[in-house]
Amino acid sequence: MSIRNAVGDKATPSVVYFEGQDRVVVGAAAKNSALLVPHLVATDIKRVMGLDTSLTFHGVSYTPEMISALILKELTDSAARDTGREVRDVVISVPAYFGVAEREATRRAGEIAALNVLDVIADPVSAALFYAQQSNHGSDSERHLLVYDLGGGTFDTTVIQIQGDDIHVICTDGDARLGGADWDEKVRAYLLDAFTTQHPGLDPMADEVFMQNLAITAEGTKQELSVVPTRRRMLRFAGKAAPVELSRGQLEELTSDLLERTLTITERTLDKARRKGVQHIDEVILVGGMTRMPAVAMRLAQRFGLDIQRHQPDLAVSKGAALFASITQARQAVARRIQDSEEADPRDAPVAGGAAKTTGPEQEIVENTVDPPDIQSEAIIRRQITTVVSRSLGVKVIDHHNATQPYMRSYIVHLLPANTPLPAISPPIRVVTGTDEQVAVDIEVWEQNGAADSKELSDNHMVGRVRLRSEPRIPTGSPIEITFSMDETGALTVHAMEPQSGHEVRFDLQIGEMDQVAVDAARAAVHEVSTSGP
Repeated sequence: MSIRNAVGDKATPSVVYFEGQDRVVVGAAAKNSALLVPHLVATDIKRVMGLDTSLTFHGVSYTPEMISALILKELTDSAARDTGREVRDVVISVPAYFGVAEREATRRAGEIAALNVLDVIADPVSAALFYAQQSNHGSDSERHLLVYDLGGGTFDTTVIQIQGDDIHVICTDGDARLGGADWDEKVRAYLLDAFTTQHPGLDPMADEVFMQNLAITAEGTKQELSVVPTRRRMLRFAGKAAPVELSRGQLEELTSDLLERTLTITERTLDKARRKGVQHIDEVILVGGMTRMPAVAMRLAQRFGLDIQRHQPDLAVSKGAALFASITQARQAVARRIQDSEEADPRDAPVAGGAAKTTGPEQEIVENTVDPPDIQSEAIIRRQITTVVSRSLGVKVIDHHNATQPYMRSYIVHLLPANTPLPAISPPIRVVTGTDEQVAVDIEVWEQNGAADSKELSDNHMVGRVRLRSEPRIPTGSPIEITFSMDETGALTVHAMEPQSGHEVRFDLQIGEMDQVAVDAARAAVHEVSTSGP
């Protein structure tokens, strides 16, 4: 069942108003507070997940993980209020194009919120699970879906194969900084220009209240134009008023470049799928609130000739994630039962679990309770769900032939290319040491930024590092073998070995700047903050 928040809505805007040092408001009320105190409101936090940054409110610094944790805390509190059951286990859905840093930051957000994160699942996989559950194509049917996911902050496209009950991601692509917020900005600029054209002697841009009100007006106008052909607004500032009219056609023209960017990424994704043997797409599944804009379905159909379907675009992801939580908990229950032949103690039965879409502009939580393993559907437990590496991962190496030009000698060798099926183990690569008498080798793990693999450092970013120590010292030209492995949850393990000495290191990559001590401190800080919903 879908759980509603304090005001009865199924979706909660992912906006946080920092009312004081020990109290925050999450949701629609927080969004409205932005009108009066915009400097105390955090929005679009998903766009900075995985970055080493922070925001300060009332003299207190909050990382993106902490702000996400506050949202998670309110979502799970809403579930507890609505059902009377504590929520501890969660599955969190994220954009498919999130890399290892963003996914790890999302996991940490759950841990900071004192939750047990069963898994972090890609939004399109969740949507495909919900689609498969609702559709009836036969247990042996094979279908290929294109999931077009255009939310408030990010965009991605994913080709998915559904074979009976099994779901396999073929490939994915996207833009982590393209979403409904960019459409809002276009409308906001249009409205502002219309006002200043009618009143050239006024400059309202320095007025925070006016600009926040303008932002809300722009978003509302954009949404309403998905239903009606035209909207008229009255803008007021400094005693002056300006009537402004915007039509759906004008909106589509204003934002045509943004929609074109999504179509370019979609075409790129379909090309990748064709290279992997997918020659036909059976359906396009639209996910995310922005896909309600009529131009989206129209342009997709025109450009690609595809059958467009909507299956609850606002809730499909959260409902699919709830189903995935059910599968995960069922498998864990069976695993426990195998380990212990005696009947499980009732106290060990799973508590209410939740699936939260936690990083988008609208967040939902769907309750999921798991039946005892002996009445679980065998098909559900055996269902296979496979995903892919979202972005290529590699290591930074030095070209010793250019040692006299240090600024030119570093580049990236990718071990796990994007769209490699998971779980995966890369073939080992062999590099050699470049200086004599080394006592250690620093191994830096980098991830691609753009759509295609590139050796250039500027086209990648570092996500973590580790040091391989050696005693005795390593001479010049000594080989180092490096292997990457990534499990089905997206956790990356790096193995490095110096064959001559036998020294090796195997580690789960520490992503970002937050170690366990920092996570524990953040959890304690978030625990002291009181949250309230819409």
